[in-house]
Amino acid sequence: MYSLSSNYEPYISLTQNTMITKAQIIARLHTARNYLAAFPQEGDDKEPEEVIIAEKISLERYIRLRTSERNLPASIRLVDGRIIAYEVSRRPHGVVASEILYLVRSWSGELLTMSEPDIIITPNSMNVADGGIVPNRLPRPPVAQQCDMDGAPYPTMVIEVGYSESFPSLHRLAADYFSARTSIQLYLAIKIYSRRPAGTRAMLAALYRRTCPAPMVPIVKSFGTASLSDSVPVYLRGIGVLDASITGVGRHGAPACDAAGIPIYQLNLPAAELFNGAPAGIPAAAVAGFNLDLWDLQTAIQNAS
Repeated sequence: MYSLSSNYEPYISLTQNTMITKAQIIARLHTARNYLAAFPQEGDDKEPEEVIIAEKISLERYIRLRTSERNLPASIRLVDGRIIAYEVSRRPHGVVASEILYLVRSWSGELLTMSEPDIIITPNSMNVADGGIVPNRLPRPPVAQQCDMDGAPYPTMVIEVGYSESFPSLHRLAADYFSARTSIQLYLAIKIYSRRPAGTRAMLAALYRRTCPAPMVPIVKSFGTASLSDSVPVYLRGIGVLDASITGVGRHGAPACDAAGIPIYQLNLPAAELFNGAPAGIPAAAVAGFNLDLWDLQTAIQNAS
């Protein structure tokens, strides 16, 4: 366990040099995994929760590491040449991303869904999203705007699920996904908090829209079987979310998220953003957008826990 001071930093570091082998990286990832798995997620989102594994790593070397080692001890991303460990994937984590992709694909066959797409943020930064959605037959972009090393277009929507990863970490990704290089229109972050003694857990959905006047201020909904801890609304207000806009379980007299179709737990994914750039435009049957029922996600998480 790490000894953390009261002055929280965005990252903690395990690296002391720039010459590092693949074996050393993997060994450090095992250490990072132990830290991330033990980091308390019950109440608040204090940091640090991301671990610097190595520095001065090129995009090409990072990609070689990921393609040669498919079962890394912890999830990693490349941030300005630094390999960052940020998440320990567990069953609920993967189930949520898969459920969202399945629901969207079932809604419209004109959308292609992807699990764990590589997403280049800058020439020396790359994220691996938990899910991506893109219209069929989207044209390939210019080289400087390619999503990955294969030259694919950026998805119109990306999905990230945080289990050991904190919500502040998920929130920071919005700036990456809406950078000038990308054409991503929607970013959905799902935070799963740890199980409480009574067997309940809080869950939070945050939808970011590039086209909004304040794209870094998400639409947020609490949809778990427990209320959010007090520190979570404090953090949300700190990033610009109005208290009245923090809705759902435990907020402003909202009903429990305990059945399908409850209006407050429908999260609309606008068609204009989902089908942005689609050669055939928006299908007539999809013009109202897709209503993601957060009850479906809660059920998937409960079944996987």
